[in-house]
Amino acid sequence: MMRLLLDDGTRSLRRSLACAALLSLAACADEPAIPEDAIEITEIVRDLLVDPPEWEVERAHPKQDLLAVEVITPALHHRFDGSDMISLVLAPPADVSFVVADADGPTILRARAGVDITAFQYLSEAAPESTFSFEVLVNDELRFQGDVTIARDRRRRAEEVWKLRPRRNGSSWLDVGGEDGLAVEPGDRVTFRTHASAAGIPDSAIVMGFGGLRLERRRYVARTPSSVADPNLVLVVMDTLRTDRLGVYGYERDTSPVLDRMAERGALFENAYATASWTLPSTASILTGLHPEEHGVTDQGNYFLAWQLSTLAEALQRRGFSTAAWSGNPLISKSRNFSQGFEHFGDDLADFRKTGAFFDEVDAWLAERADDRFFLFLQLTEPHEPYDPLASARAKFALEIDEAFDADAVEKRLLQGDRQRDYFARLERLVSEEERRTVDALYDACVWSGDHWLGRLEGSLARLGLDDRTVIVFTSDHGEELFDRGFLGHARSLMGELVRAPLVVAGPGVPAGARIDASISNRLVGPYLAYRGGATLGSEAGVDPLFGERASEPVLFSTEKGDWNGQRGVRIRGMRDGPFVVHFAPTAIEWGGTSPLPDGEVRIYDLGADPGETRDLGDSRPDDARRLREEIARRFGALKPAVEGTDLSVGAGTRNLLDRIGYTGE
Repeated sequence: MMRLLLDDGTRSLRRSLACAALLSLAACADEPAIPEDAIEITEIVRDLLVDPPEWEVERAHPKQDLLAVEVITPALHHRFDGSDMISLVLAPPADVSFVVADADGPTILRARAGVDITAFQYLSEAAPESTFSFEVLVNDELRFQGDVTIARDRRRRAEEVWKLRPRRNGSSWLDVGGEDGLAVEPGDRVTFRTHASAAGIPDSAIVMGFGGLRLERRRYVARTPSSVADPNLVLVVMDTLRTDRLGVYGYERDTSPVLDRMAERGALFENAYATASWTLPSTASILTGLHPEEHGVTDQGNYFLAWQLSTLAEALQRRGFSTAAWSGNPLISKSRNFSQGFEHFGDDLADFRKTGAFFDEVDAWLAERADDRFFLFLQLTEPHEPYDPLASARAKFALEIDEAFDADAVEKRLLQGDRQRDYFARLERLVSEEERRTVDALYDACVWSGDHWLGRLEGSLARLGLDDRTVIVFTSDHGEELFDRGFLGHARSLMGELVRAPLVVAGPGVPAGARIDASISNRLVGPYLAYRGGATLGSEAGVDPLFGERASEPVLFSTEKGDWNGQRGVRIRGMRDGPFVVHFAPTAIEWGGTSPLPDGEVRIYDLGADPGETRDLGDSRPDDARRLREEIARRFGALKPAVEGTDLSVGAGTRNLLDRIGYTGE
């Protein structure tokens, strides 16, 4: 249950903020003239968890730390809006307050109130439910009150519920102030209050508080029209797509006819690389232009794209672009803040969605915004497990394969197998030749399915008369190991099949038929699209980062989920430097060892002589190994977090999701 207690302050503040923002568009009167169908832009004034105010503790539980910043996960099941969120934990009963600073100005307070799912394990027949209450006061006036009640599943004992069925339990976040938030002014005292009726739950076990605490400001800009000179921008990221399974990159099977034609009328990058070998850090890099070590979305940090980071969507929105996105991957979601800068963000909190589940929505949005200059982002998951190709693709590539075949079961079998150096012998023992051929055929069918949806997108643009004034960038977040090194999946290494990424650009202003051989990171896609939109993103301001003059430099990529000498969860740094690829594990342990090597371990490959990266030259070319080790250490050492203070471990919700989709197990 949630009860909002609001006056007219929110709406009047929105009008006053809009008035200030629109001086260049219209003269402000009592009711400011906001352009019809204007774009509402949100600007973060202050993140109250990263840049905390001076908190005043009015009441605190005597046996618990107050003002702790931790991850709260209200639910694991996708039926609840209960994803992980960095939060101010206020053990009940608690009252803390702060005063809005003059420098922050009139703002909107945003917060979400929630209870961590761990509370469920203490429910019992004697105490089958508990209620947790939240209040927010402004100058001692109650402006928000909400209750979260959790109840025991009466069909099982409490410990069985917790151990066996945690996904069925949970609660949702409560939005403080609803959609509008709470309007606050300089000098206002804001108080956060918690209390609980939680019989049977130890005080020390109650984790509740306020997540997403921040002060926002809103302003409005008019939408701008597109033209050949000022084109629309479309970014398609095909999740888990290998470069060498595409016709335009030399694959013999007809998996990508649409992309092949797109490359003929546009530009193709022969040696593009993702920044990571799995989705979250790589996609964050594409949308921010930053390396994972800079944006912080890595396994050792948090899985939340910080509010303070500037994204491509935000940069374009400020230029009057209409913005929308659809994601088929549950990791790329609103709950992890990938939606910042998008007016619409279509996602699913827990499950993979193939493109057919939402393409009609994309089509409708394009028709609605056909007269506007727009930015559309699509994260398509056809090549990602579960392999579920279109019927036409199955008939073309995998006709004889049983539709009940479970590739995920094959991947888990390999993950649970023993560690040994001879991974091909291990592979032959654990996975049959027929299973490998089946996975191979299904993957190709899924690549063709993804290409089909790219064709549908191009068809929609052509039908609306937008094809000659729209730039399309096509890339992937990472590739897929199809038993190349004894595994199925990704994230575990930085080999070429995982970090090489297709990159094709087509549309007005793009050199048709160009083939660019230089090594390049696809993190530059964001800055490039910003450049084409008259905006800036990252350090490449004012220059064309893809087609302009730029200094040749090594390309960096990394993973925190590496597999090295039989050890899992190893941090691996990678670099492409001329013909060489170097992999460096700073904390590497020898096969069968227990202690990290003093200087870590490096492996180098010469792509000119060994394009498949099968022969490590680290021992036979010590001078090259020494130089490349020093260079990769120097370059990664120079990468600094763009936002300080966001390094927290992930919560139960993200761990559960990552485990289900194959990213954990180490």
